[in-house]
Formats: sequence, structure tokens, C-alpha cells
Amino acid sequence: MQGRQTFKIGIVAGEVSGDLLAAGLIRELRQYPYTFEFTGIAGPKMLEQACESLYPMKKLTLMGLDGLFGRLSEILQIRRSLVHYFEAKPPDLFIGIDAPDFNLGLEKKLRKAGIPVLHYVSPTVWAWRKYRLRSMRHSIDRILVLFPFELDFYRQHKLNAKLVGHPMVRDINSDPDIESLRKSFGLSLQKKVIALLPGSRRGEIQRMAGDFLQAAAELSGKHPNLQFVTAMPDSALMDVFEAEVQKTGLKNIDLVRVVGHSRDIMACADILMLASGTAALEAAIVGRPVVVAYKVSWFTKTLVQLLARVKYFSMPNNLVGYRLVPELMQDDCTPENLEHEVSRYLSDEAEVKKVTKVFRQIRESLDIDSDRLAAETVLEMLGLCNETEPGLGQ
Repeated sequence: MQGRQTFKIGIVAGEVSGDLLAAGLIRELRQYPYTFEFTGIAGPKMLEQACESLYPMKKLTLMGLDGLFGRLSEILQIRRSLVHYFEAKPPDLFIGIDAPDFNLGLEKKLRKAGIPVLHYVSPTVWAWRKYRLRSMRHSIDRILVLFPFELDFYRQHKLNAKLVGHPMVRDINSDPDIESLRKSFGLSLQKKVIALLPGSRRGEIQRMAGDFLQAAAELSGKHPNLQFVTAMPDSALMDVFEAEVQKTGLKNIDLVRVVGHSRDIMACADILMLASGTAALEAAIVGRPVVVAYKVSWFTKTLVQLLARVKYFSMPNNLVGYRLVPELMQDDCTPENLEHEVSRYLSDEAEVKKVTKVFRQIRESLDIDSDRLAAETVLEMLGLCNETEPGLGQ
């Protein structure tokens, strides 16, 4: 594509983590002396980078199996509309950011139409639903993976993968000013602070907040020098959390509420109690001991039991290959078990030091300038890899 200066990129992100990844990639590409026009489904961070969004990203944020089947008709309509749009106005490259239940089907149709496809973030095919590999071979040209073990997995299965590490590492301060953070959120400088982070989706919060709050009440009874804090992505989800507080009838817990700032809350807490997912990796990068828990619907539970091929559910444990941090899934996710695991951290300083040491090693292994590596892959797929260096772009 020598001589061209303007390139059209189709791009779809389905949730907050994908929005952050896509925004970092777009921002990096803006450093090159070309004009990139991005169109698809964008979150707020992508919109800040001048990405045109054909649908609000929140239309896809209820994905996962429960959200998929609950709103299948609307989601399929959005995907058909995107196929028609990109077939009528073919981009030079399509990039699917995570959201595999939505993006892989879209990518397959676009690739069949002759549009090159890059997928950013591996689906958890190494963990479950491994049969998706067959579809992926027909859906994507290249895949960007975040973790070293994923690169090995795709090499074994003959898919064109590139390791880019995790950009979250460079977004998270490795040496935060904890005293200042605590003061800014009205948290005690003398008490041990336990963060309660039961998820970033309505269903997660409704399933898990009650157990977290009951565990907090039990911890308060056994350890009087504790303070609790929760962070919700927005005020609407804070309302969902408050409804769960009312259901439990617990009013005497020293609990601080914060809207947004979840990573800052992680950084200034001593111990984290959180829902499995991206937050568990964030905990490792922040470097705070964590208890990981999760509950899903009966339907998802049944499918996971049938199709799962992985020993651990949290990313920290998958990265090290052993049970570094506690995982409490489904029936094991009880207030009593949550209280027990947090109490173990409170009473065992050696365990805390062991976990935080391994977390530092995880952080170092993922710190490889992800945005630059992802941008270089985009340039390679556009035939621009040997033409220019960053620093002269828009």
C-alpha cells in the first residue's frame, strides 16, 4: 500500500477492558505519519480518540453466555448490520477487540468478504470451548495475545499469533502514594482496608455483593481494626450495590463507597475481595493480595462443567500454574469461606509477602510495550511495516 496516506480501520470493542486496549492502540497509531479513520463500536476512551461508533458499546457489555442468550435477537441484528456496513464500505483492516462471542462471528463473515482481520485478546480457548479453534482459523488472519502461555498454545495449534503483553501494566502505577490516595477517598490511615469489588456488571453484583457484605460483617466481628471500601464503575451500578446492602440489612459496617477509581481503590487497600475476571489480573499488577470469587447462572455453570479444560479460573493462578491465590467458585463462594481466606491474609504476613513477590514477577513478565507492538502488527498487515517510524503522525 505504498504511497497511500489514509487508511480505514473497522474496529469493535465490547466492554470496558476492550475499550482501554483499543484506545491505546489508536493513540499509538496516531503517532505515525498517516491518517487512520476508525469506525465500528466504541467505548468512551475510543471516542476520545476520534473513533466513530455505529452503536453504543453498552449494547454489547451484557455479553457472555447469560447476556448473549438473554438478548440474542438484538445482538444478532447489530452484527448483521455491521456486516452489511463493512461489506458496503470495506475497511483496509478489521480489528476485533476481545468480545469473542460477538466478534468471531462478525470476523468470519468479513474475512470471507476479503477484509483482513486482526483479533486482539485471545478467547479463553485454552481453558474451555476449545472447539472454537476451528472457527478461529476461518475467522482471523492474526491474533494478538496478552500472555506468554497463550503464544505457546497458538503455536501448537498453527495459528498466527503475536505476544504483545498487557498494556494495563503501564497504566498502573507501580509505586502509588497510598497515604494520599487514602486521604482523597476518606479512608483511614490507621486501619487495615479491605476492598469489596463484586463485579462491574449488574448480574455479577446481584449474585455476589450479598456474600461479600456478609463476609465483611463477619470480619468486622473478628477484627475490629478494619475498614471496607467498594468501587463501582458508575452511579447506576452503585445503586445496584446499595440495593444489595439493603437486602442484607447490614448497616454497621465501616464501608466507604466510591464511584469509579477502582484501580486506585485496589492500590490503597491492604487486601482485595473481588469477582474473577480482568480485576484479578489488575490485582496482580497492582500487587495486592486477593481472594477471587465468582458465581454464574445455572446455565453457564452447566456449560462450564461440560466444556472447561482448565484447573484454575483466575488469571494469576493460570499465569503461575499453581494455586497462588484463593479461588472460591459457585458453592464455595460463601461468606464463611470469604471471611476465612481474608482472615488468613490478615494473620499470615509471610503469605502476603509470598503473594506480592510473585505478583511483582507477573508484572515484569507482561511489561513489553503492548501498544507499540500492537500498532506494529497493524502496520504490517497494512503493508507499512518498513516504511516509517512513529513520531511524525497526527
